Amino acid sequence: MSQASPPPAASIASVDAFAPGRRWRHGVLIGISGALGIALYGAGLRGDTLAVAVIVTLCLGYWATGWLPDFLVSLLLMFLLAAGTSLGPDVVFSGFTSGAFWLVFSGAVIGMALSVTGLGERVARQLAAHCGHAYGLALAGFVAIAFVLSLVMPSTLGRIAILVPIVLSFCERVGFVAGRPGRTGLLLATALASCELSTAILPANLPNLVMAGSAETVLGIRLGYAEYAVALVPALAIVRGVLLVIVAMWMFPDRLSASGLAAIHERSDTAREISAAERRLLGALTLMLGLWFTEPWHHISAGWVGLGVALLCLGPLRLVNPEAFLKQVKLAPLWFVAAIIGLTAAVDHAGLADALRPVLARLDLAQMSAIPAYLVLVALSIALMFAVTSNAAPALFTPLVPALAQGAPLGIKAVLFTQAIGISTIVLPYQAPPLILAMALAGVGLRDATRYCAATALLSLVTVLPANALWWHVMRLM
Repeated sequence: MSQASPPPAASIASVDAFAPGRRWRHGVLIGISGALGIALYGAGLRGDTLAVAVIVTLCLGYWATGWLPDFLVSLLLMFLLAAGTSLGPDVVFSGFTSGAFWLVFSGAVIGMALSVTGLGERVARQLAAHCGHAYGLALAGFVAIAFVLSLVMPSTLGRIAILVPIVLSFCERVGFVAGRPGRTGLLLATALASCELSTAILPANLPNLVMAGSAETVLGIRLGYAEYAVALVPALAIVRGVLLVIVAMWMFPDRLSASGLAAIHERSDTAREISAAERRLLGALTLMLGLWFTEPWHHISAGWVGLGVALLCLGPLRLVNPEAFLKQVKLAPLWFVAAIIGLTAAVDHAGLADALRPVLARLDLAQMSAIPAYLVLVALSIALMFAVTSNAAPALFTPLVPALAQGAPLGIKAVLFTQAIGISTIVLPYQAPPLILAMALAGVGLRDATRYCAATALLSLVTVLPANALWWHVMRLM
């Protein structure tokens, strides 16, 4: 979070966002939001549901365009929700009580500890020795690591909190300093892989768990780990993983310099023994991972575990100087994360999902053949991601499965599984709260993240979707 400077666009926006030549931008976004509000009012939306839809549209417009600094949009969102709705502070400011908010804080502490103790450099050096000889190889290596971690770590937030500091250390090791395209590409590819590829592994993220739980309670369908993985890993993990690497190389082209390659082969400090501080940090990280893995038994959220370990690093373990940390920490990412979580809670409590339910239930797939029905279901799952984000989408989609599957040319499990394609297709960063966490920890600008998400999502329509359809045809799911 404190290891990268804000993008130039953010600096420009903060200086003259309201200059005479730029005021028309605000009029455009306000006009679009107002027009949507009038349309939704005509469709029957009232009260908080209507207000939240308009407010969210306005703020998402600012985030997507970068016409206001991110932290200012975050504060604007919280102000408008607090002043313009009756949701109450418990909903609007719920981000500040969320574990994700404190994972950003603890991730900053742990990232600084990895840097100060040299443990991050040690890990980065080992990774560089294996996949640091070419930019494309490094991208593929970190994307693969993000997927492998999803097999053993059932928390996207936890994977990101561990991976981002390591990627930052790797970038410093190979000469990808702040501002280099390669640094941005590595960070975004790793973060998006952590969010998207894990969708192919049943217990690897929260949306999957919501889907599995809803399927069991509402549909009476118990999903098997192997069955789910076999159906989705080929397209949603392998094909999408390759796509993430290719798009990162295309959008953020870079190459290792001679000095970067030389740094990989340095042997001067290879024999350096592990220090006492590194041992203490390893012990703290082991404790953290152990508590994360055993969360189903002790029920302590990953955020509170991370906060406890951060306090150990700042206090008894003497790994991070509190005064130095306060000078380096930046508050803007914390506001951003809190606002995104509050946005999700507001959408849920205002009943936007319930307002959409009658419309979705009218879809009639019985008149379609398999491929058109498949495409309609995928489009529906992607559309829900815009309306209610990844965490809430399965709770809305899954109860509709019996109605959608009635008379459809697809089996009920194929209808159920299509939502995984939407969950793994992140078009805008706000749709995946863990991605916001990664951006906050890494200091990646919203504009770069939006470009990368949109490009990978669009290209997945012509790669992942047909590959998945072909695989399901082989598996006789459709």
